[in-house]
Amino acid sequence: MTHEQILNSLKENIQLIYRQSVDADQAIASLKEQDKAKFSAIFGDNTPFRTRSPLFLVHVEELAADLLALQQSNDDDDFKRTLAELVKKIEMMFKTLQAFKQGLK
Repeated sequence: MTHEQILNSLKENIQLIYRQSVDADQAIASLKEQDKAKFSAIFGDNTPFRTRSPLFLVHVEELAADLLALQQSNDDDDFKRTLAELVKKIEMMFKTLQAFKQGLK
């Protein structure tokens, strides 16, 4: 795959995560209104995410910033390192969103 193909695939995945995150954050808001959302962060300290938030969309912003950094990468080694970190975060978001959705059922 070329860098452009990789970037386009990442964009598509982040867009999908964004749409799922909007729905998840609405569910979290509803749970908070019912006094059922007692957590302070989606991800704990031992994750690749720098952001700490009880909402998903904040983490999507971090993914978008990482994608921008990847697009601006000039060095192939830097591209590979940043890509690996971003892919880990994307996988974690998909897994967490899926687990959250299952938990709501």
